[in-house]
Amino acid sequence: MKVAICIPRHGDTRGDFTISLARMIAHSLSRPAPGGARLELEIFSLSSSDLPESRTRLLMKAIQWQARYLLWLDSDHVFPPDTLFRLLGHGLPVVGCNQPRRSEPTGPVAVKLNEKGEMEHVWTTEDLAKAGAVEEVWHVGLALCLMDMAVLHQVKAHVEKGVGWDRWAPFDRKLAPGTNVRMGEDISFFRELTEAGVKVYVDHGLSWEVGHIAERVITNARAVADREAWLGRHK
Repeated sequence: MKVAICIPRHGDTRGDFTISLARMIAHSLSRPAPGGARLELEIFSLSSSDLPESRTRLLMKAIQWQARYLLWLDSDHVFPPDTLFRLLGHGLPVVGCNQPRRSEPTGPVAVKLNEKGEMEHVWTTEDLAKAGAVEEVWHVGLALCLMDMAVLHQVKAHVEKGVGWDRWAPFDRKLAPGTNVRMGEDISFFRELTEAGVKVYVDHGLSWEVGHIAERVITNARAVADREAWLGRHK
């Protein structure tokens, strides 16, 4: 079973991400995949500041390689070694992780529609994680997301009724309905999927174990605030 690991990046990958990737590959190739299949992995990566273009080219590479699944990974995340097996084990068309945003304050990326059709953020809690909850959502991020490539047949049938498959630009940042604000390339992509009837899910258990690598400015004010913890670090 061929799994394309697609990694858009801007320059080098983060060190902790690279370690997570290596551990996941070692784990994934050391035993049979869910269902007993033998995995064949290939890594596709592009360095560019044009994220929509990078994702489009990576998707095309996965299609050309005839991948059965595509695992999207962003190069500023950490994740457990069994990540791929856990996502494959769900047997779902699209399932990803609800990673926290790299901002202060932070919040989740996953969104669902409520009964009124309004967008609501989806929060991954420790209780949901312990319960192993898998929840259907409207969209999630592509930072860590597994896609069954078979869904593209469904998407293609839908796209052919509109712009046509040859003109399909899945990651173009489209305007949010009723606004002049452009959506992120990942949200635009999930809009394309859900409009074609493809269901998207979040794995809360795995989401709880994923980390988003962020930079921070460390000042002496922070050092003073951390003084007791620093002095007691060897006790």
